[in-house]
Amino acid sequence: MHEKVQQAVSPAVERYTVTGLEQQDRDLVVHWGDGHTSRFNALWLRDNCSSGGDKLSAIRSFSLADVDPALSIADARLTSAGDIEIIWTPEAHQSTFSATWLRAHCYEPASRQARKRRPRRWNRAERQDNWPSVDFGDVRTSRAGHLALLETVADHGFALVNNVPATAEGTEELASYIAYIRETDFGRIFDIVSEPNVWDLSQSDQPLHPHTDDPYRYSPPGISMLHCLQASESEGGTSQIVDGFAVCEALRRQDPAAFDLLAATPMPFVRYREDPVPQGADVHLRAMAPIIKLDRDGEVCGFRFHERSIAPLDMAPEVMDSVYHALIKLATLVYSEEFMVNRHLAPGQAIVFDNQRVLHGRTGFEGLTQRRHLRICTTDRDQFHSRLRLLLSREGREGTHFEFPNGAV
Repeated sequence: MHEKVQQAVSPAVERYTVTGLEQQDRDLVVHWGDGHTSRFNALWLRDNCSSGGDKLSAIRSFSLADVDPALSIADARLTSAGDIEIIWTPEAHQSTFSATWLRAHCYEPASRQARKRRPRRWNRAERQDNWPSVDFGDVRTSRAGHLALLETVADHGFALVNNVPATAEGTEELASYIAYIRETDFGRIFDIVSEPNVWDLSQSDQPLHPHTDDPYRYSPPGISMLHCLQASESEGGTSQIVDGFAVCEALRRQDPAAFDLLAATPMPFVRYREDPVPQGADVHLRAMAPIIKLDRDGEVCGFRFHERSIAPLDMAPEVMDSVYHALIKLATLVYSEEFMVNRHLAPGQAIVFDNQRVLHGRTGFEGLTQRRHLRICTTDRDQFHSRLRLLLSREGREGTHFEFPNGAV
């Protein structure tokens, strides 16, 4: 049974204009000026009533423990201001919702999909000669420039930043526009300089296969920055990046069983270091997590892959062979020319990238005769997305309710 509560027609048919309300069972159905229909659960509406406090700031006194599960809508009407008023029963309470707020929080499937900020996947053919880039001068001097940097990283997984001061202070300043620096066993900022005696392979002059950093952490680094202070003089030492999301989708197309296995099977990752290493760099880190992380809709939202950090596999014997076949297929795609993009960074250039999506590596070089100096630091994804949402809001852009990929956690 559908009980018609009220029909209101607005002369201005717009996205946030309510044209009708209906009560269906215990739900409120809202009809909008653009033809969209939203269905709101009664308990959901009572939970989000603003009289109980603000969920955004968590300054809130209302508790679901005080709600009668049999709560229902006694009446619903549209005010002259275009808001929606609801009278509850058996609770003697009135709630008021703005039409704009309700439409922004509509949870119909189409609305939920529209709130997802989907990544733009890429391969070598699309990106080798077309790196998304920003000028650090614009980032420093305007909110629009700052926003352009964060949006580029969110959408493409990376951005090339030009004209960053080729100094230690320049690394700190660039990081300040991304999020708070995350301190690890590598310190706040790690200097990648080739040395004869190394405690981490990045300090050597050997080639490094593309990888995501620190998959052996429960929560790997989110956004990373590679800042070039001094480039090698030869062709060696070229930075390489790979879009892990594009690789995952290629694997899903080519071998769905392998994709499903790597998305469902926790992999053991490990990093162990003891003396002789710098003080604080001794660690024994372990994490079990799938290489491919999917969101609630089955879309890839995170990726962790570092072949040198995969511990001896620990899983049922009957799946071992299938898992290795899937890993071989994945590694072949990751290291293929189809997905690998290369650039010889110049002093003052930096790559800001999503470490839970984009893999990075380098070619080998003559480290004992040529100096190459890069600095790397990392931040957390939640702080990065927080700044992005705030900047979108301050620029008058929709974004407060955007759902960004959660990453590999």
